[in-house]
Amino acid sequence: MYLDKLESLNQEITALQKNYGLDNRKVEIMVVTKNQSNDTVTQLMEYKHNYFGENRVDELKVKKQSFPSARFAFIAPIQSRKFQTIMDYADEIHSIRRKKEIKIMSDSSWDGDYFIQVNIDNDTQKSGVEFAEVAQLIAYAEKEYKLPKGLMCIRSLSKDSNSSESFEKMKELNKAIKQIYPNYMSKLSMGMSNDYREAIIYGATVVRIGSKIFGF
Repeated sequence: MYLDKLESLNQEITALQKNYGLDNRKVEIMVVTKNQSNDTVTQLMEYKHNYFGENRVDELKVKKQSFPSARFAFIAPIQSRKFQTIMDYADEIHSIRRKKEIKIMSDSSWDGDYFIQVNIDNDTQKSGVEFAEVAQLIAYAEKEYKLPKGLMCIRSLSKDSNSSESFEKMKELNKAIKQIYPNYMSKLSMGMSNDYREAIIYGATVVRIGSKIFGF
């Protein structure tokens, strides 16, 4: 049962934080509800969980309309023609990577929170701004709109990549941004069902979990 799996995951994360002395940092579980029914979301909310991630615009719209009090994040690459719909229904966007997107959010006076997605491993199969260009994009955001809530990454699954190195780079990049912008909230959305433990050790404040709970 997925509620039992979510409870077990909550307990595991609490123990992990205690073991690594991370008790003072809140780690949120974003339950990825791709292909999940409204009945499933209802049960999760009755369980007192209200933070969800969607990577399909149509599902985001339907679920936010059905559960207006829930907090929904859009976590997939953004298609320009669907961006307005994403802003209409998402409380957070975790996949911002272009000045154009920041300009549209600014022009629309969108009041949600957003994360800049970093292509931390320079993987051609992954979306996100290149590591070396993050500072420039954040400077543009601070001037033209507002600072992001944090950074997001999806690390490469290539056999040549190393999760510890990827997450360490994200941690140090996040720290550097905080030093430049004291008002930056410095959240880190990183880690999924296959690597959330390592991500938490290296500073994740949001882990995006789907298959660990639902088994897909």
